[in-house]
Amino acid sequence: MVKYSTISIPKELHEEIKRTVIDDPRYGYKSVAEFSLEAIKLRLDEIKSALEEEKGKKREKIQKIVENIKKKLR
Repeated sequence: MVKYSTISIPKELHEEIKRTVIDDPRYGYKSVAEFSLEAIKLRLDEIKSALEEEKGKKREKIQKIVENIKKKLR
């Protein structure tokens, strides 16, 4: 069973989401909560991707340093 927690957003933002996204059936959202959940998941995915990219760059940098050290030791 999924457990939930509550988050608070400014009332103004809630109303803007409702006017912009919920009240327009083209977007397919039934509630501010449904929209917010998807928006949070998308942003979290963006952050995770950025972190993975950063790790990859660090890994490449370390590999280059190791290669340079090996060359100098030859």
